[in-house]
Amino acid sequence: MEAVREAMQWLAVKLEGLLAATEPQDQARLAALSVVALAGAVLLTNAVLSVLRFARRELMLRPIASAPGGNPLLGHALVLLNAPKRGKGAWDVIEEWAAVKGNVCRFRILGTHSVVIADPGALKRVFQTKFKSYSKDLRLSYHPFLPILGTGLVTADGDLWQKQRLLMAPALRVDILDDIIPIAKRAVDRLSEKLRGFKGTGREVHLEEEFRLLTLQVIGEAILSLPPEECDRVFPQLYLPVMEEANRRVLLPHRKYLPTPDWFRFRSNITALNAYLVGLIRERWQARLAGQRPARDILDRILAALEASGTKWDAAIETQLCYEIKTFLLAGHETSAAMLMWSVFELSQNEAARRQVVEDAERAFGKANATPSRRAADEMAYTLSVLKEALRKYSVVPVVTRELLEDDTLAGYRIPAGTMITCQLQGVHNQWRDPTVFRPERFMPGGEYDEFDESIRPYMFLPFIQGPRNCLGQHLALLEVRGGG
Repeated sequence: MEAVREAMQWLAVKLEGLLAATEPQDQARLAALSVVALAGAVLLTNAVLSVLRFARRELMLRPIASAPGGNPLLGHALVLLNAPKRGKGAWDVIEEWAAVKGNVCRFRILGTHSVVIADPGALKRVFQTKFKSYSKDLRLSYHPFLPILGTGLVTADGDLWQKQRLLMAPALRVDILDDIIPIAKRAVDRLSEKLRGFKGTGREVHLEEEFRLLTLQVIGEAILSLPPEECDRVFPQLYLPVMEEANRRVLLPHRKYLPTPDWFRFRSNITALNAYLVGLIRERWQARLAGQRPARDILDRILAALEASGTKWDAAIETQLCYEIKTFLLAGHETSAAMLMWSVFELSQNEAARRQVVEDAERAFGKANATPSRRAADEMAYTLSVLKEALRKYSVVPVVTRELLEDDTLAGYRIPAGTMITCQLQGVHNQWRDPTVFRPERFMPGGEYDEFDESIRPYMFLPFIQGPRNCLGQHLALLEVRGGG
């Protein structure tokens, strides 16, 4: 690779010398030809370097067992794209590969090599021990979500990630955790009243949709002090359709480039959502400058931190905060809604577990159904175990990917830089005893979770990742569901 770069430098020097020795009337034509030659040389150099890097990865990864079904040109792309035809997600197929190959295997999508890891010790290295060597994979996995998340916490890396993490973390600490309980309680009371209207009608209730609206109301009030009517007006029309299209693009990436009606609708919704959020942010900042102090929500806490640091307000700050709010919306409602849905489903099938959750609620809320204190919500131990078991069994985030920045040894294999590491969280969750059985007792004191070796215990349960890049809102998510009753 160094030889290619030296050849490029030699060519540039020669062209510069040739240009200097040419008659003035010919210099313009020769200059144009030189630009074309250099551009061609750059393209050729990049192509050569790409081939060399591809060959290096191919050679170094050979000792790792390869997933079945690939072909020399596309790798395993077709196998993953066809997974839905078999009634499975791509992540299910990847989990099957890893299980058969001893929790470590490799596959390829076109020119991207990936190593699948479903070993808690290896995941600890990726997420904690050497997390700086494993950057977020923006080229493939996160790419469809970049119009939404931009450079927010989920996708940011390096110095920007550290800066934003330090800014956002205080806003999600003790005060907002206390505030989230009455916010969630009000949202649950509204949903309960709505559901009572269905009683005796014989009409279907789409609980998944209702829980998504509920969690959007909670996070909308917690972040922006938005009333529930405003959340119901804006987010289902703008935010949810954008997320649905981004999810489609994960397995159908061509949708990003084809100017279909869905493509135009996606761009329109993103533009409208950004304008709405930036308008709220700008209005709130101007209110602070005018001496007004609105409700102490998450946005207000962030703006207070920016003001205290003397940060200069500009369009870039507005854009970054818009990305962060959309990140909060995604992280704050998707996991909570899914956790609620699966917990309710499992409790409907398990009378004994349901009875213990009711007992938890009666102790915390009392007979008057009052809003519990944070301490009372924290003491709902069995309910917390139910939520955790739902997250384990149904793995809301089944896979997380990272890109290796430098050669490293992982799970006993030497992995080259540029390899995508597919962290199979679902695969780890299915290594528990009787993994398909819903058993909340696993997370009670002395349960199966406590039996894992301390060195890997946190990496046997990964709904919120682990290590320095773990989810900032995990405590909020688990508390809002208990506090809402």
